[in-house]
Amino acid sequence: MYRPVALALLLFLCACSSGNSDVPLPQAGVSGPGDGELLQAVSLDGRYIDSIRIASEGWESRAPGQEVTITFEAVGMAQVRQFEIVVKASPTSAFALDGAVFRPQAPFITPFASGIEQGDDGTLRLGGASLASAVTGDQTLGTLTVSTSSQLGNFTDAILRVTLISIGPSSQDRERYEGEELRFGVTVN
Repeated sequence: MYRPVALALLLFLCACSSGNSDVPLPQAGVSGPGDGELLQAVSLDGRYIDSIRIASEGWESRAPGQEVTITFEAVGMAQVRQFEIVVKASPTSAFALDGAVFRPQAPFITPFASGIEQGDDGTLRLGGASLASAVTGDQTLGTLTVSTSSQLGNFTDAILRVTLISIGPSSQDRERYEGEELRFGVTVN
């Protein structure tokens, strides 16, 4: 009874890779080395996206009052017209969330003036839609810019964690990846 399930799980895990055999990406929701660490790249292996990563510049080692930029890069998209990303700031007082801005990269546009819908719980909802055509292949989705607050130095860990990625050809046809198991985001101090 357990052999078919174990074999299916093994085949599923073996299929998770970045396309570069030297640098495999962790599968969202699967634990690995550094379980407490946030990852800057995760393999999603969905119908509409293979993986997503955060560009390596713009977020590391920030001091109070400095800008943090997080650029989201999608790899292996197929027929994508819409995406949504929710980022949770923790602790919220380490960031100046009111001034946060998300700029999608063309062909994506955003319905929000700042590119962000801010929640009361320290969440930032980012999104984009392509009105021209569906996007296939690798593409930068956009860049989130948020400043650290003067309180940043009071915390050992100030985190911007992705808690939701929703992507697909329409609002009715999307794949959702969510929860703490994503382990996707950055620690900025």
